[in-house]
Amino acid sequence: QTLLGIVSAHYSSQLSSQILTILGSLVILKAPADILSNVGTGIKDFFYEPINGLVQGPAEFLEGLESGTSSLARGVFTG
Repeated sequence: QTLLGIVSAHYSSQLSSQILTILGSLVILKAPADILSNVGTGIKDFFYEPINGLVQGPAEFLEGLESGTSSLARGVFTG
């Protein structure tokens, strides 16, 4: 084989591999409403839980802060 043929085969193989990777990553865009809903719930909980806890007392505020932060992280990272 010629050098041009080897290089061409290599780049052709890499291109098809990258196209499949990109198409696979588009699966995450399949349900953008679900992702937005989960992030929205996390943001709501991030503010609501500490405020609700503050009304009940300082210890409950800290529990609400922990719960709200966990919900926000879950919504953002798991979608």
